[in-house]
Amino acid sequence: MEPGESSAKKRFGAELRAHRTRRGWTQVELGAKIGYSGSYVSDVERGDKGATDDFAKRCDSEDAFDLPGTFLRLWEDLQRESFPTWFAPVVPIEREAAKITGWELGAVPGLLQTEDYARSLIRARKPHDDEEAVERILQGRIERQGVLSRPKPPKLTYVIHEGALRHVIGGREAMGNQLDRLIKTGEAPGTVIQVLPYSAHDHAGVEGLLYFYERTGQPTVAYSECFGGARLIHDPAEVSDLTTVMGMLRAAALSPRDSVALMRQIGRDLD
Repeated sequence: MEPGESSAKKRFGAELRAHRTRRGWTQVELGAKIGYSGSYVSDVERGDKGATDDFAKRCDSEDAFDLPGTFLRLWEDLQRESFPTWFAPVVPIEREAAKITGWELGAVPGLLQTEDYARSLIRARKPHDDEEAVERILQGRIERQGVLSRPKPPKLTYVIHEGALRHVIGGREAMGNQLDRLIKTGEAPGTVIQVLPYSAHDHAGVEGLLYFYERTGQPTVAYSECFGGARLIHDPAEVSDLTTVMGMLRAAALSPRDSVALMRQIGRDLD
């Protein structure tokens, strides 16, 4: 690895290239063995693209390098680098969740963000980061959305404050596309989106973001966040108290149908 190539993405690429060349395979030959294109393998080796967990697992498989856990551990390092230290522990929990329930006060939920919206949001929150750092965080966020493409994706229930939908991120076109995605998602089975309108005074979610992750055969885990940190909450009594908060937010929010209608109106207001 060249001096300065210390990022997890570069380490993954260098390790991949070393194992491939040791076996005398071309990038196309490796891609054929694991179901990816040679150009994708090339992008990963150069560090231009971060590997997915599926790619890492296939590299570890008997069909490729037969190195159980090696590339998956490198991928996990990549994930830790792509997220704030306080959010990284949430990522594996999110991947295992059968149901995700969330309250968002200031932004669209990460799993439902469009690429343009997410990029603009990241830049706004990290104005001093260079383009590479922004794109690394963006890729991690977009890759998280892969859970929605599983054969059995998690059921999603969100309450989003009206202010988060009226606050224009990335310009009118980007925000319009983001609203279109929310409307389409909210009308599809398996997802419930409710909007908490401005008219819902003294609501229970003033302290900020709140999420619940339900996994088969495991206790529900809650997650809350503030500037510079977050809490992953396992204590059953506290999770129960926060579940009550979420119930109060859902009761104060508009119905799913009325929420979609309001999102459509907000989209028209952008025009």
